Amino acid sequence: GRGAAATGISAKYTQHMATALCIAAAVTAFSGASSASGVVQRRAPLAAVSMGGNKKVYSFEGVDGGLLEAREVSITKPPVYLLTRLNEMKVATGLAESGLLSAAEEAGVFSKLESAGAFSTAEKLLPLVEKFKLLSLFEELLEVEAGLLFTAANFLIVFTPVVLTLQICGFVPFPQGPVIPVEALACLSTGAAGFALFATAFIIGNLQEEPASFQQ
Repeated sequence: GRGAAATGISAKYTQHMATALCIAAAVTAFSGASSASGVVQRRAPLAAVSMGGNKKVYSFEGVDGGLLEAREVSITKPPVYLLTRLNEMKVATGLAESGLLSAAEEAGVFSKLESAGAFSTAEKLLPLVEKFKLLSLFEELLEVEAGLLFTAANFLIVFTPVVLTLQICGFVPFPQGPVIPVEALACLSTGAAGFALFATAFIIGNLQEEPASFQQ
């Protein structure tokens, strides 16, 4: 009888201890959540990466009770200081120190170009810059992330190798008849556009860097 009573008391004691441990764990978890909410409340809003221009993103901020509140905020892309960046890159100084123009003059490059009518041809092509709004296009590209321009340029550059690979492997038939010049023109056009866009992305990437005078 005494053994059974002792066993019952031991079982009740174990049950009470388990209940106490559960309560302690719950209190600890609640305290941790409260302290975490305090930390979250002091944290700054999560930053979003701006990929160009103004856009709307959602920022999460800590509020009372450990909850997160979503708010729509506007992310503005930093302006591109074109002339400042050109000055810091020392383009004119580099051109002067390289002696490229003097070497071209001594080699008679300008005379050959003049005799070939290159300057007159360039003069006739100048109105096309305004007709196709190339300067406006370059200005708009300054607001596009350089990484996106590099990605588009790479797609254009690898277009021809990918097409040739697919044709050699038999996935795409080789062109025949009048399709041959069309495909050749498409490959040459995409390749030239890809390399031109790659060079443009490289220039824009350097211009988009924040000027050293603006950095703290």
